[in-house]
Amino acid sequence: MTVCITGDVHHMGMDTRDQAYLDGTEVAAAVEYAEIAAEHDVPVTLFCTGKCVTEEPDLMAELAAMDNVELAGHNYWGFTTPVHAAWRALGKVTGGRVGSWMGPRPFQAHEIRKTIDVFEQLGVRITAWRDHAYRHDSHTADLLQDHGITHYSDAVEPRGTVRERSELTVVPINTPPDHEHVYHAFRTPEFVAESGFEGPFGTESRSPEGWVEWVLDHLADHRDADVVGTVLAHPACMQLADGFEAFEELCSAVDQGVLLSEIEA
Repeated sequence: MTVCITGDVHHMGMDTRDQAYLDGTEVAAAVEYAEIAAEHDVPVTLFCTGKCVTEEPDLMAELAAMDNVELAGHNYWGFTTPVHAAWRALGKVTGGRVGSWMGPRPFQAHEIRKTIDVFEQLGVRITAWRDHAYRHDSHTADLLQDHGITHYSDAVEPRGTVRERSELTVVPINTPPDHEHVYHAFRTPEFVAESGFEGPFGTESRSPEGWVEWVLDHLADHRDADVVGTVLAHPACMQLADGFEAFEELCSAVDQGVLLSEIEA
């Protein structure tokens, strides 16, 4: 099966709920994740916030030097600035007529440029992008194209296929994302039962081993349909869930892995 394994990596300054349970940092978890994938000859695409580079330049340089790793953009600040907060609030007040999670168009363009620039300090020219939390607005695709991004993975679609949009190659996540569907850290059965969450793959969460079985079932269906299977497995989630055991099982099942920027529509 042709599989693209991806992960999202956030700087610790975001202070996410998962990060409170980590012994180290998300970037450190990403290095271990990439090393496990390399043991199985599996390439991985890691969407990292730009602040990861400024907070942990040495570990990010280590990731950049790994042959099986593609570094990609995941915003710079992860929507944590006052500009993001104000524009998000404006969106709520106006019912979405004005405002968005991304900030005003000039600010969104600035954040894309800033992310690209900081990765170039590592000698990496990023060409793939996923906005944090799958967020985007009417300007995002055109801005990414204007800044030389060629591949975009911003949607969760159980039956999603690779396609072109605004001259970008869109690669949807078409297997159950781990963060929303694996028990880990704060995401306990009790939390899930009370959360009211429902996404494209429904409301269910599973144990790490159950999640891998679920993902592999979807990958088998995509293989039969001659569709590239795209997995979202966060390094932090995989570490917190069971110390990467499920992730290693997933990697061992991949017989043809691809980087996101290698995928053609």
